Amino acid sequence: MKLYKITNFVIVALVIAAVFQTGELWLEGTSSHNFFNMLMKTNASTSKEADGNVLLATRYAVGEGKGTFSVYYPDQKGTSALLQEANGVLNEILSDRKNKVEFVTADWKEILGGRCIVMQYDFMVSADEYLSQYKKLKNNKVTSFDYITIIPSRRPGEESKAYFVNSKTNDSVCFTTVKSQSASAFYEKLVNDGSEMTYISTGQKTGASVIWRNLFLPQWADLPYRYSGLRQVPAFEKDGMVSRVDMENTLKGFFRNFSVDWSTRDDSGDFIFSDSQTVVKYFPDRRVLEYYSYEAYGNDENNTGLLEGYQISCSFLENDTSLSTNVFLADIQKKSNETIYYFDYAVNNLPVELSAALQDKIGSKHAIEITIRNQRVKKYQRYVVNYKPLDSKDLTLNVQFIDALDEANKNYQETVEEKVITDVKNISLGYYADLTGEIGFKWFITLYDYLFVTETDKDTFSPTNGAA
Repeated sequence: MKLYKITNFVIVALVIAAVFQTGELWLEGTSSHNFFNMLMKTNASTSKEADGNVLLATRYAVGEGKGTFSVYYPDQKGTSALLQEANGVLNEILSDRKNKVEFVTADWKEILGGRCIVMQYDFMVSADEYLSQYKKLKNNKVTSFDYITIIPSRRPGEESKAYFVNSKTNDSVCFTTVKSQSASAFYEKLVNDGSEMTYISTGQKTGASVIWRNLFLPQWADLPYRYSGLRQVPAFEKDGMVSRVDMENTLKGFFRNFSVDWSTRDDSGDFIFSDSQTVVKYFPDRRVLEYYSYEAYGNDENNTGLLEGYQISCSFLENDTSLSTNVFLADIQKKSNETIYYFDYAVNNLPVELSAALQDKIGSKHAIEITIRNQRVKKYQRYVVNYKPLDSKDLTLNVQFIDALDEANKNYQETVEEKVITDVKNISLGYYADLTGEIGFKWFITLYDYLFVTETDKDTFSPTNGAA
């Protein structure tokens, strides 16, 4: 057997699970990133007040208890009706003063065995900060987590559970109550939506989080799978030219009293709008919009909480009326007294991944960046395009994730170093947006700190790689 073949135990377990699944336990779902509860009063200056009941997540999966999962991204800018209901059930579980608290090793077979909703985060969340609004919940064993699973009761008076899981360590804390008033109604809504794309859970079939950044993987009983590609629609352009009217209609949302008299255009062709406190620039060659606030930020010690800053970010997105594509929270970074929230686009419950060349062009790894300082948005940057599905399904997917993983292993051996792979951080399917304008599916596989992008058609297998 060649060295690049899947030889380590973790990947062997995944292969076995996949073979067992094919033709039998293929799922009905779609991967998801989501947002939540950003229902706040909006104004352009972005001084916001958080209400504390925020449930953020990158994607969420719905399981019917039959080994099948549907996976979703947010429905709109930071919200989802199902997640709002999930948040209500979770609040009831955590608010019960007599709830049972257990610290256990995560057993994914048990956690995902019944009807449930799973929130996944592509970054670690501080457990203490997340649970800070529940004063009585003392937690010193699970300091951070990247999954929340809610298992609602089928009938009133039965147990409802919420698991907070750190998939790196497999530690978890489970909260149990019999007093949730909305759990049984929520239970009835956790059903598959009949979508064509279906997902398996690696953790449920192998007893461990095999790929810790993505517990759910799409798989088909029959290939090829036919789908529609995407077209990119620049938000401020008509017939290849910048529409100043469309641009100004959007920029109004970033000022208290917008006036076109405050605008200039420099020698490079960039548009600049400003007043005494705010500067907004649009760079047509990169299709990048930048907002910067010069307002006083008060005492730097008054740092914004993680969840509060998320809510402020989601609320601020409402000011950008040119944004019509769904977005999801991709990452969070804390820098001194500022927190940066990164968002990316999602279409048809799949992410739109920007190529390395496109990232270099726009000067960011993500489509949207929002910098929060002292309860205010200091900076907002966006790649100002939207994505629309094409009318015809003339593209095909003909590569299962196992084939893509094997090809990534081969590429790693040839381009990085020859060794047995023991760290598969992520496998995901998504749209790939590059400078060519052709946007279709690709597999994204992270081995150690290297990202490998592989084709989804065996006839055009030409993987590329780059630092993750």
